Amino acid sequence: MTQTKTEPTANDPSSKPQEQDSVTEEEVSIGSIAAIPERQYSSTDSMSCRICQSATDKSRLISPCLCKGTLRYVHRECLEHWLSRSGLTHCELCLHRFQTYTTLRYGCCESLWLWYRHPSNRGLLLSDALIYVVLSFICFMLTMICVLVLRFQYDRGSSLQETLASTAIVCFLLLVLIVYLTNIVVLAKDHLVPWYRWWRSSRRIRLSEITLEEPGSHSHLGTVV
Repeated sequence: MTQTKTEPTANDPSSKPQEQDSVTEEEVSIGSIAAIPERQYSSTDSMSCRICQSATDKSRLISPCLCKGTLRYVHRECLEHWLSRSGLTHCELCLHRFQTYTTLRYGCCESLWLWYRHPSNRGLLLSDALIYVVLSFICFMLTMICVLVLRFQYDRGSSLQETLASTAIVCFLLLVLIVYLTNIVVLAKDHLVPWYRWWRSSRRIRLSEITLEEPGSHSHLGTVV
C-alpha cells in the first residue's frame, strides 16, 4: 500500500507563511512616544494669585511676605485692595508687616457726591434743607417787621418811651439773628463733621517696598516710588 504525498496548493491557507502581526518592542516604544504629546512641567504652572485665584499674568505676581508654597504669590493690586478694605498692614497668615503708605481714596467733590448718594444721608439732607428754608422765612419776616416798627418809631419822634421801644426791638432782632445763625451752624455741623471724618478715614493702602518673585529666579527686593 503506497501513500500518496499531498503537495501544497496555492489556495491552501496553511500553505501561506504567517505574517508578523506585531511590531518590535522598539517600534512600540517609539510609536507610543510619538502618539503622546510632549508636555513640559515647570514650577510656574502652579503659580496663581491667592486672592483672585488668577494666573493669567505670572509676570505681575509678587511674593511680599513669608508665606511659602502657592500661598506666597499675589498680585500687587489685589494685595493693596485687600489691605485697603481690611485696614490691615500685615499678612493675616504669617503676620509679616508690610512697609506701606496711605493716600486718600476720594477727592473732596467725589466724596461729597458719594456721601449723599446714601439714602439715609440724602434723606437727612432734604429734611435739614426744609428746616433751613422755614427758619430763613421766619427770620426774614421777623426782620422785616422789626425794620417797619423801627421806621414807624423814627417817624413819630424821639421820646424816652419810643427810644426804649426801639432798643427792645433792636435787641429782639439781634436775638432772632443769633438764633438763626446758631441753627445754621448746627445743621451744617451735623452734615460736615460725619462726612469729613468718613472722607479722611477712607484711605488706600499702598506698598512702598515689595518682594518680587520671577519664574526661575530668586526673589529680590524692589522699591516702588
